Amino acid sequence: MDKFIVESGCPEATLGDYWRWSSSSVLDNTERGVVAEFLVANALGLTDKPRVEWGAYDLKMPCGTKIEIKSSAYLQSWRQKDYSTIKFGIAQTKEAWDANTGESQAHDPPKRIADIYVFCLLKHKEKATVDPLNTEQWEFFVVPTFRINEEHSCRKEISLKQLECVVDHPTSYSDLADTVTSVAESISS
Repeated sequence: MDKFIVESGCPEATLGDYWRWSSSSVLDNTERGVVAEFLVANALGLTDKPRVEWGAYDLKMPCGTKIEIKSSAYLQSWRQKDYSTIKFGIAQTKEAWDANTGESQAHDPPKRIADIYVFCLLKHKEKATVDPLNTEQWEFFVVPTFRINEEHSCRKEISLKQLECVVDHPTSYSDLADTVTSVAESISS
């Protein structure tokens, strides 16, 4: 494990120590979103490269299809009186950063960069047993971006009810790769 280089007499630390300290609360909104990105990347066999924090999209398939991943959950890491309302961000972007060139590209009018959106819902509703690392507690909605543009072009968010009108049914983790591949093939033909 990679170790921090520390001065003599200072506490030692490893990269694993840092990750446990900074990223182990996977129910927090930020970390849950990263878990969702990892689940999709893992299902698609795209974990060979580290994720890019500020990329214009989250994943790129070998065929060139760009994927944006969004996450939501009924339960949060903090105390709640009610379940959270399920909604996902779908705002168009005015500017997109390219990690390969280190440059931003302006978009006028604004647009959605990805070809496909994968909406990841941590659907579990029991606080005592919620576990974002359990793929059976998730469901996935795979949508070609053109459908969002057609039906929700100016929206910045999409609710679960609106999403269910765009997608016939959610996909399980075990079927996620096949579903994404099928949608990618349908938009490239």
